[in-house]
Amino acid sequence: MRASVVSGTMTDMCGRYANFLAEQDLIDHFAIATVADDARLAPSWNVSPTQQVAIVIPPKDDDPGRRLEAARWGLVPSWAKDPGIGARMINARSETLADKPSFRTAFAKRRCAVPASGYFEWHTGPDGKQPYWIHTEDGAPLAFAGLYEFWKDKAAAEDAEWLVTTTIVTTAARGDMRDIHDRQPVMMQPDALEAWLDRDADQGTLLDVIAMPAPDLASHPVRKAVGSPQNNAPENIEPVDD
Repeated sequence: MRASVVSGTMTDMCGRYANFLAEQDLIDHFAIATVADDARLAPSWNVSPTQQVAIVIPPKDDDPGRRLEAARWGLVPSWAKDPGIGARMINARSETLADKPSFRTAFAKRRCAVPASGYFEWHTGPDGKQPYWIHTEDGAPLAFAGLYEFWKDKAAAEDAEWLVTTTIVTTAARGDMRDIHDRQPVMMQPDALEAWLDRDADQGTLLDVIAMPAPDLASHPVRKAVGSPQNNAPENIEPVDD
């Protein structure tokens, strides 16, 4: 069932999603060959910025296949002086990926997929903000187009660990999603996912991926308590009266 709402003032943000996919479902859907220990995260019905999330990265020369890794949500460019900048970089606008200094290197070299069960978006109308749960019509996992980066404090010891961070790529909302918000994550179907994770893909191919159709989506209003990261329960995705 799709929701229909009155247009209102909207913001450019995809700031919450849920990932309660079982590990085997992730392995099967994303053709994962290796699962890093720290990527075995607890199911979440309220994934929030700066939290650890799972990402799918392409194989390197010596890898047997794709890897499921962990990253902090909010990209920190390698040149950043302070990792706090990541809290402002949970999304990357597809229109400026190739030009913006914060994202252009990762766009060229470090693309990933961010698995999700669905995501939340807030519609602002005459009665305030109402969150919606958005997911595939058939319940299949979503694959957000993402970027990832490595950062290390230049003043830290040489053997200090690298901070791995990620961001979700967004594009202009399409179809019924425009009734809820003016932006949406780039959501990839299998062919698009294959091209996005191809380390040798050229910029034209990647822009084509961004323009490819998303899976068929459904949405419904949910409880406003999802606005607090402390509220993390299956009730977050249950429908409520709009």
